[in-house]
Amino acid sequence: MARAFKTITIIGVGLIGGSLGLAVKRRVKGATVTGFDAPQVLRKALRRGAIDTAATNLATAVSGADLVILACPTKKILSLLPAVARSVSPHTLVTDVGSVKAAIVRRASIFFPNGNFIGGHPMAGIELSGIEAAHPLLFENAVYVLTPARFSAKRVGGSLAWAPQRHVKRLSDFLHTLGARVMVLDAQTHDSVAAAVSHVPQLTAVALMNVAGARHPQARKYLQLAAGGFRDLTRIASSRYDVWQDILQLNNSEIERALALMTRELQRYRARLRKRNNRPLQSDFTRARKLRNAIPRTMKGFLHSLSDVYVFVQDKPGVLAIMTGALAKAKINIKDMELLKIREGSGGTFRLAFDSADVAGKAARILRKKGFEVEE
Repeated sequence: MARAFKTITIIGVGLIGGSLGLAVKRRVKGATVTGFDAPQVLRKALRRGAIDTAATNLATAVSGADLVILACPTKKILSLLPAVARSVSPHTLVTDVGSVKAAIVRRASIFFPNGNFIGGHPMAGIELSGIEAAHPLLFENAVYVLTPARFSAKRVGGSLAWAPQRHVKRLSDFLHTLGARVMVLDAQTHDSVAAAVSHVPQLTAVALMNVAGARHPQARKYLQLAAGGFRDLTRIASSRYDVWQDILQLNNSEIERALALMTRELQRYRARLRKRNNRPLQSDFTRARKLRNAIPRTMKGFLHSLSDVYVFVQDKPGVLAIMTGALAKAKINIKDMELLKIREGSGGTFRLAFDSADVAGKAARILRKKGFEVEE
């Protein structure tokens, strides 16, 4: 096990930074967390217990830290890298949480010649923002991508080398402690994949919401007819533009490529629909269903899956507490929970996810004894 971090500085104590602080205070014994942000944000972070100390000076905040986390908007991260590099020890590990990685690791490789910077991106955002929305379980089972920077290493003749593996291991161990699942990628691959699975979906949700709510002459008057599928597809349309502005600009080329693929796909569907035959899109639906079903429902990313149990819960006061209480009494940890469907007036079906098939089987037996309708 790599040596644990004891002094951690978080620059930017909003949703992600505040959640990191809360997770550290809950899970990392003996760690001290310093926050650097606007005074009013720091006061809230102190009240919530996300930080132990509030710093009003950047150099003071990072001096002596084992780990520095830049948890602010991407352009702010880029602007802060030189000042942080000047103020930290060569032995301090520095990381960030920016959603676009190539620009950050390129700049970091200039200012951190010792290879002590590792890019990071927690795939765990929500539509809310600010320290008020922070939660210690935000990173539970979420994929956390690390993108090591390259640096000029004198010991290899000045050529470029990756950040030392010991740094990657140490940061990975820390993030595992917070409940995250770590994946290591090069920055360009991250940005290309993120464009397809995160950035274009955001734009698609915005477009669909604007079509139905503003452009379509009839639908905009009857949005109350929008069912679960529409709400699921447009959930992220609630995100604020100021959160996305830097991402759209800094990952512009990869987003354009992914948008071009999406546009061509929709144009192909339109052309097939014009043929007016009985099954214009059957092969597309079949392929999409197979691809979607190949992604385990219990994975929040591309790592190993969990084991599912499906439980029907009646619509009665306290019944959910009975279900979770029975599992808690047996010391069974629910790794993920999702309400799949609702039978109006009678109840709903929950998907509970567990670490292994053995744990899932034990949970199912306990819940059946409590009278629940369970499927494995």
